[in-house]
Amino acid sequence: MGPISKKVIDGLKKAKNRKIINFSEIREANAYAQHLDKTVISKDSLSKYDPLHAVYIYAQNKVSVLVEQLSELPALSKLTDTLSKADDIYLPSYPPKSPHTQSYFTCWGFFDLCVGIKRESFGTVILDLLKYLKSDPGLIKIVECMQDSRMGIFIHNGQSDRYVILEELVTGKEIKAIVPSGYHGKRNEIWYARVMPEPFPELNYGYSVVLTTPYIIVDLNGHPGSSAKRVDWEVFFDRNLKTTGEKDKIKAYESFMKYGKNKHFWNEYIFEGFVNYQADMIMLAGFPDIPLSLPHSEASQRERGEI
Repeated sequence: MGPISKKVIDGLKKAKNRKIINFSEIREANAYAQHLDKTVISKDSLSKYDPLHAVYIYAQNKVSVLVEQLSELPALSKLTDTLSKADDIYLPSYPPKSPHTQSYFTCWGFFDLCVGIKRESFGTVILDLLKYLKSDPGLIKIVECMQDSRMGIFIHNGQSDRYVILEELVTGKEIKAIVPSGYHGKRNEIWYARVMPEPFPELNYGYSVVLTTPYIIVDLNGHPGSSAKRVDWEVFFDRNLKTTGEKDKIKAYESFMKYGKNKHFWNEYIFEGFVNYQADMIMLAGFPDIPLSLPHSEASQRERGEI
């Protein structure tokens, strides 16, 4: 448990009667997947979603409420201030207003944004709180999956019925996933996305879910709309993973994809690399470490004489 979590829980012990958070609701939350048909999916608002997707929507709704309440506590002020400033800068919504979707930004802000040596996030604090309150193990498991998640760079390896087959660069892991946005793409596309596993393997869903609207990386130097090249992204990782300090390449990749070189590394890539969009996907171009490759970077704008 990190120092922020300790402060939050110590504060609760000293102020049990202060109604900052409705802890009885958290403790009694029922999130285990076998109950979701009765508790979540049966609700009209979620009935249109795939069952696995509904599991994560349910949990993310719970987390959003907790973040809103916890953000009032002084112990989380660094996280709250950073998230609030990022919200003002990136204006998460959807193009044309912003290339930062709510699904992307919320996951970044709750689970990737961190502070301190212990790398505490809203997600880690919420997990410590849920465990302290002996909340439902199913809810804890889903939030753990979300906290452990990260964005990744994937190669599209084709389709199988309603599923997209994605191969993650560096790890080499092949994943069968549904894409709630409805975009199925085409073979050899490069995707930047957050793919969530089934949290309860014993229920045997047999697939994962692309939780964010997929970002499709295109090659502006090739034909219009052509995909970026796999080899170029392999070279990108070869030159950047060396800077993480991790000797194990996969661990270096996982850390780099979750935290970048700084808090806003991947946020800036989306902002500066934005090219175009359609209802079910967003197009990016370039590489985060090559400013002139990014359409909206300061270097590119200066090169075009726009600033």
